Amino acid sequence: MELDELKKRLYEEGENIQDRPQPPEAFEPGHISLEPQEEAPEWSERDAKLPWRGLIKRRIFWFAGGTAVLVLAGAAAWFFMLGRDSFDKTKVALNIYGQERIVSGEDINYIVRFKNNTNAILENVVLEFTYPEQAFPGDTQEIRLQGNLPVSTKDLGQLAVGQEGQAEFKARVLGDKDSQQKFSAKLKYRPANISSDFINTADFTSTIISVPLVLNFDLPERIVSGQTINFSLKYLNTSDATFSDSRIQLEYPAGFTYEGAYPAPAEGDNIWILPEIGRQEEGRIVIKGTVSGSEGDSKIFRARVGIQKDDVFIAYAQALASPEISVSPLFVELALANQETLTADLGQTLNYIVKYRNTTAVAIGPVVITVKIDSQAIDLTSVSAQKGFFSSAGGIITWNASSLPELNSLEAREEGEVTFSLRIKDKLPVNNYSDKNFTILTGAEIDSPNVPLSLVGTQIKGANQLAIKINSRLTLNVKGFYSDNLMPNSGPLPPRVGQRTTYTIYLQLLNVSNDLTGVVVEGYLPPYIQWLDRIYPTGESLKYDSATGKISWKLDKLSAATGILSAVKYVAFQVAFIPSISQVGSNAEIISNAQASGFDTFTLNTITTASQTLKTDLPDDPTVGWEKGRVAQ
Repeated sequence: MELDELKKRLYEEGENIQDRPQPPEAFEPGHISLEPQEEAPEWSERDAKLPWRGLIKRRIFWFAGGTAVLVLAGAAAWFFMLGRDSFDKTKVALNIYGQERIVSGEDINYIVRFKNNTNAILENVVLEFTYPEQAFPGDTQEIRLQGNLPVSTKDLGQLAVGQEGQAEFKARVLGDKDSQQKFSAKLKYRPANISSDFINTADFTSTIISVPLVLNFDLPERIVSGQTINFSLKYLNTSDATFSDSRIQLEYPAGFTYEGAYPAPAEGDNIWILPEIGRQEEGRIVIKGTVSGSEGDSKIFRARVGIQKDDVFIAYAQALASPEISVSPLFVELALANQETLTADLGQTLNYIVKYRNTTAVAIGPVVITVKIDSQAIDLTSVSAQKGFFSSAGGIITWNASSLPELNSLEAREEGEVTFSLRIKDKLPVNNYSDKNFTILTGAEIDSPNVPLSLVGTQIKGANQLAIKINSRLTLNVKGFYSDNLMPNSGPLPPRVGQRTTYTIYLQLLNVSNDLTGVVVEGYLPPYIQWLDRIYPTGESLKYDSATGKISWKLDKLSAATGILSAVKYVAFQVAFIPSISQVGSNAEIISNAQASGFDTFTLNTITTASQTLKTDLPDDPTVGWEKGRVAQ
């Protein structure tokens, strides 16, 4: 049909075109189907007629496929990287092999085994082996300290896949019986192609089941106070091992006085050096000394054998003995009458009581009681003993049956007492700097030449000691001067009403026999005395409180013999006085209530002293005196 004819028919009234193309059934309104439909042939023909539509489809297909390939490649790469970076350290085996039950002091070998069970090469492999504190590694091993623990390090380089190896560590382990000694191994490495370092650890514990070196004391179970004893310490090596550079160290109890030993100690009075203790070797040390104490006291002696490691003593074994102080058949005790403290002052008289007793069920006699006085601080002429004789040559007081008939025989459980007194010197013999910390030591003994048959073999003598510490004497002098070269003064003498007169005041300290700490000097200036704030030496800690008028001078320490062997400790300051009419005719006070105190480091007492009030008559200045000190109109 031609185009012109078609137009004519379309616009002609009443025309009905029957052969008009119809829309596909699938797109008719109300006929949408959810079931898959076969492609209409019209579309296939149209697609064939429109080639550009196929091209678009093909491009979409290739784009989707390429995207899928890229996603799959990324996922593969991600899984590859994930597999490469993940590493199972549990497949690196590390174990320690050794003896679980060991003998202290023996040389023990410990084996550390390791294996690479992973699929990666291990690089930069380092093995560290840590010993317990009381272990001594073999001489061939390089050791460093990590805290107090010895550490041995081995550089293993590289471990291939499946490669295994082992390292041996030797040590002498010390310790008490049943103590546990812990060993540790640490393997450090980095798997190939991984940037992280890994560490595997392993532990092993050995228990000490025995100590081959044995110590034993030979000491009586009971010791009489004041008794001189000889006791021994036995050492024995029960093993076939040799112990080199060993030491035996003794600790004595309080109240034990060392008097000698065989063989003699190498250091002090309690350390013996044994270059070698051979296998099955036995030795003995004999010690002599005196033990004192109260009845029932346990005196603990301790011995240890071991080696010295730097500044630390490490023991292989130790032994204890604790004999008890028992009362002797004849008992004696010293005490001060009416005084609880065991300190005294210079010039003080001390009254002693000597109590004695027969502690047995049988009579003992005759008995003799003696007291020895040992001190340079005693005035020997002052010693007085009731019913006793004092020998000044030996410093010994003796009581026996001739002067005290009761001592001819002490019946069972009988007791009594005697007394004596003495006086401490006013001035101690301080001639050099070692003359300090004076003590009055008195030792009492009671004994009998006749020992009852039932007590034969028993030391019946009793003894007791008493030590009295002497406090130091602190002296404070407050002196004033008008004529003084250190701080020249001015103003009228005698001082006149309304006019100013200045004075130089000195605070002086003397200390006799013991070091003092925390020394404080205090005094007060009346309201009419003016503080001029001039001090010499300038570095002294001298303070003035204007609100109270208080002067305080502080010293950290004041040594013994200050003012005796060394110069007097002093501080000087200047004051001014403007008299009032009410003071005419009197010597006015300059400084009052001056006192000093300090802590005695020997007797642990606080020592105090005071000085007289200083007035304007200045008794230490010969240019002043009474008349020139009185206030004038």
